[in-house]
Amino acid sequence: MRKKLKRACRIVLKAGTSILTSPKGNFSKTAFSRLGEGILSLLREKREVILVSSGAIALGMETLHLKSRPGELRKLQACAAIGQGKLMHAYEAFFSKHGIHTAQLLLTRDGLEEKERFLNAKRTLDELFKMKVLPVVNENDTVATEEIAFGDNDFLSVWVANLVQADLLILLSDVDGFYLADGSRVRWVKDSKQIEKTLVSHIRDKRKEKTVGGMKAKLAAARLAMQSGIPMLLVNGHKKRILDAVVQGKDVGTLFAAGKKKRTNPWPL
Repeated sequence: MRKKLKRACRIVLKAGTSILTSPKGNFSKTAFSRLGEGILSLLREKREVILVSSGAIALGMETLHLKSRPGELRKLQACAAIGQGKLMHAYEAFFSKHGIHTAQLLLTRDGLEEKERFLNAKRTLDELFKMKVLPVVNENDTVATEEIAFGDNDFLSVWVANLVQADLLILLSDVDGFYLADGSRVRWVKDSKQIEKTLVSHIRDKRKEKTVGGMKAKLAAARLAMQSGIPMLLVNGHKKRILDAVVQGKDVGTLFAAGKKKRTNPWPL
C-alpha cells in the first residue's frame, strides 16, 4: 500500500498552527524552515504541491500580544486579517530565495459548493501548476461565518484535495499518527467504517490555546478523504525529513486508504 505513495505526483499538504509554532505557541523560524525544506524536496522531485496552511490567527495574536485565543468571531477575524499578510510574506521570502514564487488562495465553503466558483478555483490552481508556483491555501477567516466556514483546515485540505484530484493528502500534526489506548500506533486504516467501529472510542482530544480541531476533526477529515478516493496520511510534522520518508514509502504515521469509489461530482462533500 505505501509503495504506491512513491508515485504520488500531486500532493496536498496541510500544516496546522502547531507545525509553525514553538511549544509556547509563538511563531518558530526553525519549524517554519523545516516545513519549507520539506516542501522544496518534493518540488525538486517534480511533484506538484499545494500547501494548506494555518497560522494567520496565531500570527495576529502574536502581533497583538494576546496570550489566549479570542472567543468572539470578530476578534478572531481581526487577528486573521493582521496575520495573513505576515504569513504569506514569510512563505514568499523563503521560497523566492530558491526560485519559487507563492500564490495565496483564500477560500470559504460556500465558494466551493457553488459549481462555477468551484471550477474557477480549479482553473486557477491548474494555471499555477503550469507556472511552477506554490499555491498556499487558507480559509478566508476575515469573512467566514459559521454558515460558510470549513471550521478547520483539516476539512479545507480535503476539499482542496478533491478540487485538484490529488494523489495524496498529508496532514502534518504534532503526533506520530493515531494511537490506540494501549499505546500502539495504527499504521493502516483500510476503510472508513473502521474509523467509527475502532478509532473514535480511542480519541483523547484536548483543545489548544491557539488552535482548533484535534484528532476528532482529523478522523472526520480522513473519512471524507477516503470517501473521495484520496489516500490520507497523518504524520508528525516536527520530525526532520518526514515528507521524504512519506514519499519513499516508509512506515511512518497512519495511512487512511483511498476508497474504491471516487466521487463523480466533487461538490458538495
